[in-house]
Amino acid sequence: MHKRKRIAVLAADIANDYMNRICAGIEAQTKALGYDAIVLLMSFNINTSPIIEAGEENIYRLLTSDNIDGVIFLTGNISSHTLINWLTMHIEKLGIPTIAIDNDYRSFKSIYADDTDIFEKITDHFIEHHNCKKVICLTGFQGMSPSETRAAGYRRSMEKHGLTVAPNDIIYGDFWKNSAEALADEIGSGKRPKPDAVVCANDAMGIFLCQELSRHNIRVPEDILVSGYDGSREAIESIPSLTTIFPENSTLGARAVCALYKMITGEEAELVDCGESSLILAGSCGCNEAKQDLIERRIALTHKMGHYELYFNNSGMAEGLMQSENLDHLLHQLSNYVYIIDNIEVFMINLCHEWDSFENLDETDYLRKGYSEVMDTKLIYHNTKYDYTVHRFKSRNIIPEYMYEISDEPSMYILLPLHFMDRCFGYTIFKFFDINTTVSKVFALWNRNINIALEFLRVRTKLTAINQRISLNSLRDTLTGVYNRQGFSRFSETLFNRAKTEQKKLLIIIADLDLLKHINDNFGHVEGDNAIIVVANGLTTCCENNEICARIGGDEYAIVGCYDYTDKIVNSYANYINDFFDRYNASSDKPYDVNASIGVFCGIPDKGNEFSYYMDIADKRMYDNKALRKKMRTD
Repeated sequence: MHKRKRIAVLAADIANDYMNRICAGIEAQTKALGYDAIVLLMSFNINTSPIIEAGEENIYRLLTSDNIDGVIFLTGNISSHTLINWLTMHIEKLGIPTIAIDNDYRSFKSIYADDTDIFEKITDHFIEHHNCKKVICLTGFQGMSPSETRAAGYRRSMEKHGLTVAPNDIIYGDFWKNSAEALADEIGSGKRPKPDAVVCANDAMGIFLCQELSRHNIRVPEDILVSGYDGSREAIESIPSLTTIFPENSTLGARAVCALYKMITGEEAELVDCGESSLILAGSCGCNEAKQDLIERRIALTHKMGHYELYFNNSGMAEGLMQSENLDHLLHQLSNYVYIIDNIEVFMINLCHEWDSFENLDETDYLRKGYSEVMDTKLIYHNTKYDYTVHRFKSRNIIPEYMYEISDEPSMYILLPLHFMDRCFGYTIFKFFDINTTVSKVFALWNRNINIALEFLRVRTKLTAINQRISLNSLRDTLTGVYNRQGFSRFSETLFNRAKTEQKKLLIIIADLDLLKHINDNFGHVEGDNAIIVVANGLTTCCENNEICARIGGDEYAIVGCYDYTDKIVNSYANYINDFFDRYNASSDKPYDVNASIGVFCGIPDKGNEFSYYMDIADKRMYDNKALRKKMRTD
């Protein structure tokens, strides 16, 4: 059970100023209340490829009523209406307290930015400082709260200054380029008299309007003044730089958390101070000198992000990861590219158990919806240190319990799906020192490279396995499919020599099927063969670090591996084997039980000893175990 209350934030991405500032406010308020925030995102935000969408949208299936206490629904930049509808129904079904930001839903409480006053101020600026008489307003969709409140602020300023607002002075648009283009065409063609200024309800329309007016040889700001709303990087980087409103969306995010807090606890929460909305007076109204400090900070942030984007573009990350021979190699290779991500504190790769299963040759049987019950954390990065030990946790917990050992304070975690097309691999967890740095898309692109590398590795592993089945058929036991004695002799010596050369630990597990003669004599050799296969399956599926498994006698088996084994890993292998037999016996409906005696050796081999020396140690331990098990059966 998680130790703190959790709020899930559902969004498409946070690599834009609007979403990023909202998340900054959510983080500040949740920390103040002692809550965790879990942000579920997508690497792609498209509405063109259903198979890719299915892989991306799977991340939201982690959301259940027993692992999340409240939801903040940020649908403003989710491109798929199908996804929005599914999320709405899913949350309604779960009955989780939910706050929707900037959108109305039939069963969710909605909150909006309080932007009437600041929109009045930007209109005041045009009238009072630039002596504009004819000002028009390009707002968003009619009936939407942001569209109407911003238009109301414009109208209030006009009426306060005794200026007339004609019926067509408020133009309802689309928050995008189409409405800006249409307005520029009306002004450029003379269909609409040229106004002194246009106040736009967002930066996108303001930027596009400046561009389209230029196409009609109308200059900004010489002929018309233009403003936007968002305080985005694009506004400052555009030519001319766009006069805009820096809305304190962080306060909007904090307000959403406070509203959820009241729904969850019935109590009021004190709102954290996230600052106030302000005007950024720039080139599109001829006031370049105003708010220059804010512009300079924005430019500095943009340049910093540009450096990391350059690092990413020049890193050769995708190609480097594709050289990986196995998953362990891939994870170690990944450490070479963490420098690309700015301000990263913690990073985890969590893979579904048996994520790379390839036994189904026609590629139809794989995980598409949801995540495996048990997840394997394969890599933990924390403050420049790497942990490659496999940790397991239940996917219903979302965040592994051992995360709290790394970072015990209330935190914001960002989750991205790992998948290829609709094939689910798992998900990543990011934690940043400064959430504002996630306005860069680098970490999402970085995550997509891992997707591609995992699929490349999976396919290559599959092809290698198929080729080995063909070319090494003589080295395989025909009954069980594991290596026979010839195959064991060939590959075990290679692992042994590697362990000596690299001073890694050599693992040997000797297993012997219990009571095979009893099964053959009482139930027939067909059942005896079945028992032999069951043991082989149990031993093979416990191997996680490229060990080999062989049947080296009628009822005797061996596992050999070379790896940085810990006592925990070795014990997990033995426990898995015993658990495998317990699960099989409980469900097989056979009149006999299948079990095996095992002996284990694990250590760095001395250069003076042969492989057979260590085999004899494991073999003796197996016979000691067999004697003990026989005694327990007869007592």
